[in-house]
Amino acid sequence: MARAFEGLRVVDFTQVLSGPYLTALLAQEGADVIKIESPGKGGGDQMRNRMIPSKYTDIDMGSAFLALNHGKRSVAIDLKSEEGRRIAHKLIETADVVAQNFRGGVAERLGLGWEDVRAIKPDIVYCQITGYGATGPRSKEGAYDGAIQAASGMMSTNGSPATGATRTGYFPVDLFTGASAAYAVAAALFRRERTGEGQYLDVSMLDAALNIQAPSIAQWTVDGNPGGLIGNSSATHLPTANSFECADGTVLMAATMQTHVRAVFEEMGLAHLLEDPRFIDSKARIANRDLVDSTLRAAFPTDTAASWAKRLGARGVPISRVNSIPDAVKEPQLAHRGTLAEVPAPPGFDHPVRLPMAPYRSAADGPRIDRPPPGLGEHTEEVLREYGITVSGLPVGESA
Repeated sequence: MARAFEGLRVVDFTQVLSGPYLTALLAQEGADVIKIESPGKGGGDQMRNRMIPSKYTDIDMGSAFLALNHGKRSVAIDLKSEEGRRIAHKLIETADVVAQNFRGGVAERLGLGWEDVRAIKPDIVYCQITGYGATGPRSKEGAYDGAIQAASGMMSTNGSPATGATRTGYFPVDLFTGASAAYAVAAALFRRERTGEGQYLDVSMLDAALNIQAPSIAQWTVDGNPGGLIGNSSATHLPTANSFECADGTVLMAATMQTHVRAVFEEMGLAHLLEDPRFIDSKARIANRDLVDSTLRAAFPTDTAASWAKRLGARGVPISRVNSIPDAVKEPQLAHRGTLAEVPAPPGFDHPVRLPMAPYRSAADGPRIDRPPPGLGEHTEEVLREYGITVSGLPVGESA
């Protein structure tokens, strides 16, 4: 059997995080992703060399770039030149998907807007990712993950009264936007199989940010509850759902059911408290949250975080030691699932690299990383030769 997207070709004009994650997911299901990048020193995807610090930026292979560009082929052409645009149009002629995340209006100026592209390939699936959507009062604004965290209300519920609103240390908006775009592309390809028609997809980072917060958004739109800064406590308001300092390290526990709470208090030698009216059920524990909280905070330091996680996890309590990233990647469960794949050495490396795979497994076929992240323009000649395109000198159309 073939993977879902084998035989499909994607012309990828995206960079940074959201778009590259979309196309990385397609590549893992077998799509031939041709990544179009600007040529020349300091060119290419911004993540190669000028966004997130990495000891490999000097060879245009920053670690964040590697994370989302495996399985692709890089073609370096200058889209501002007539020759570069001609080549881009030629590549689109046999493509199934075009993806771009230019700021609003840029694709049209380059002759790569939806109307331009479908005139070349009427059944194309065209996916555009922008910060705020392709139309509307903010459609022309640029956006990065942090700005959308602020605009979407996400920051207003992240942090504590002591810290104030904070952004996350990772990129939830970018990555969820990319995953949402991958779903949209898959749906459009399925529709094309049924109808023979192409499709325009307008994917908004702000929309994605609201979707990833759907329960919180509904708390406001339905209940009139605006939320707020709750630190590591839970939206359930239960004092048994929080982070707790242990003898060595910290745990995050979500003991929300009566069976969870009984297991916790039994393991702590405090089962008798569940007969106390102040502890007897969730309603009572919320009403007496300070007492419950102080009781738990006095008990957790009697053992280590790892031990509490093991003891309570074995009894069905949702709990984990708060891991650092180095700790997290050593989790045996990840090795069992092959979540971190060993990818052959990218250009400029003398060793393989470990990179995250798509977060699902299939009974047959399924995601796989076929090739390492590409060097800038590494496959220009190879791809153009496949298309029968002849050019006099590379990189193609580089401006003086």
